[in-house]
Amino acid sequence: MNKQIKAWSFSLMAACTLAACQNTTVSLDGRIDVPPQFSQAEAARGSVDIGHWWQSWHDPVLSALVEQGLQQSPDVQIAVSRLNEARATSRMARADLGPQAGLSGSAGIVRGNVDNPLNDNTRALLGQFPQTAGLTDGSQDIKGNSLLGGASASWEPDIFGGKRSDADAAAYAALGVQEQLYGAQMLVAGDIADHYFSARAAQKRLQTASRNIATMQRMAQYVQGRFQAGQATRYEVNEVQSRLAAVRAQQSTIQSEYDAAARAIAVLTGQTPQSFRLPESSVNVLAQQPAAPEGQTPQGMLERRPDIRAHAAQVNAYAAKLASAKADLLPRFTINFLGQGGRIEVDGDSALKGWGSLLSVGIQMPIFTNGRIQANIAAADARLQTALLQYDQTVLRALGEVDNAYQAQAALERQNRLLADAQQQAARQAADAQKLFRHGNKTLDEALRAQLGEQEMADSLTRSQLARAQMTVNLYKALGGGWNEMQTP
Repeated sequence: MNKQIKAWSFSLMAACTLAACQNTTVSLDGRIDVPPQFSQAEAARGSVDIGHWWQSWHDPVLSALVEQGLQQSPDVQIAVSRLNEARATSRMARADLGPQAGLSGSAGIVRGNVDNPLNDNTRALLGQFPQTAGLTDGSQDIKGNSLLGGASASWEPDIFGGKRSDADAAAYAALGVQEQLYGAQMLVAGDIADHYFSARAAQKRLQTASRNIATMQRMAQYVQGRFQAGQATRYEVNEVQSRLAAVRAQQSTIQSEYDAAARAIAVLTGQTPQSFRLPESSVNVLAQQPAAPEGQTPQGMLERRPDIRAHAAQVNAYAAKLASAKADLLPRFTINFLGQGGRIEVDGDSALKGWGSLLSVGIQMPIFTNGRIQANIAAADARLQTALLQYDQTVLRALGEVDNAYQAQAALERQNRLLADAQQQAARQAADAQKLFRHGNKTLDEALRAQLGEQEMADSLTRSQLARAQMTVNLYKALGGGWNEMQTP
């Protein structure tokens, strides 16, 4: 029998020791076979620093807007408030590990009047004796006061780590919210740059559209003159007028795109859209674009991307919650202390004085919970497994996003070079056609069509430059660039 008791005691101690040592940090190394290099980054020759990638365009206006957005954007400020809340919750959970103490006190005054219950004969009889003369009155006033004070303290020793696991879960949750803040920074920087490039592209396209309209108006006058001279048909006149109307409609659309981009920048930088005006810049950001960043590795991306880091913190938070759920199987201990003293005085009689204290130790041990604790453990474990799978999914998507962005950026860079060459060739053709027209070797119609071809090529080049700039921003975001540590209250 003694051997059985010893064996049972040893098993209980071992279980308690293991529960007290629950690990709330999950190693995520080796879950995904991370390659040493990206497969589409061989041609990258850009800056290695991706923390402030917007500075690679060397545009003071763009840099100022992004820096302003990182400080004043409502999205960032909301994320900061949520982080402050999460950190306060973490401190509250950590404070629950220690003892709690408090003081109490009260003071009171009693004033009253009590009717004498004795009949007249009895009071007359008592009035004959000096010692009971006070009992002959019909009523009696009562006066008194009291003063009480005390102290109390309580503590639940975290012997088996349940409360520490709760504190760890809250701390990891706060880390996850912090990563969401960094993610908000990254998105705000990317969105500001994206809308800025859209606005600059719209400005260039508006200039091209204005030149296009002027050329089309000359073309319309030329065709109308030929029609009046009987050298052109009504079909040719209508065709030119239709193309002119289409270009004017496109100009209106481009203007609305510029205005929408400017308003979006205003909102992202915390300004009123109606009063915001996009500052002019002397830098042609679409023509002077940085190369793709070199020296980036998948491992570095995993360590930097806020969404991956947030999922890692979430995994550890669920691991801590699982440890807390397992701790519910073990006993909980409480220590309480109460001390109190005071005095009570009524009608000037000698005051009643006293003090007392109470120290108690309690234990709570789950015996039968109808499977509730085990079900809670199973649910916590399932949440942990889900978080691990979500982490793996995020890593795989991130690896694919980076190579997609590298490849698309390189393709758009080649496209830009080819379109730039084509636009230069079209410009030379337009100039040659104009010279030939002046010397009588080309008609005005042919010279104007050459100008229209050059203008259409310029518009295509602008749209391609915009696509490349936006893809470069996507590449920086895919790599996890665009956020930095910031001090929060």
